[in-house]
Amino acid sequence: MDEMKSFGIQTSIHYPPIHTFQAFRDVPYSPKGLMVTNEVASREVTVPLYPGMTDENIFRVAQAVASASKAAMRE
Repeated sequence: MDEMKSFGIQTSIHYPPIHTFQAFRDVPYSPKGLMVTNEVASREVTVPLYPGMTDENIFRVAQAVASASKAAMRE
């Protein structure tokens, strides 16, 4: 998200893990059993996408995603 922000692209968390919702906080679970859920949630974001986007904006977002992906792979 920080890398995307450096390109001026706003992102948000797409699907927060359900076990972090208030309604489920009192449900007993094993954090080890949710390792995949937590890992995926830490990497999945929503990027701008809407019907009125111009080709220029689509290209700009795609370039930022590609760059952020490369940066993440280096980490």
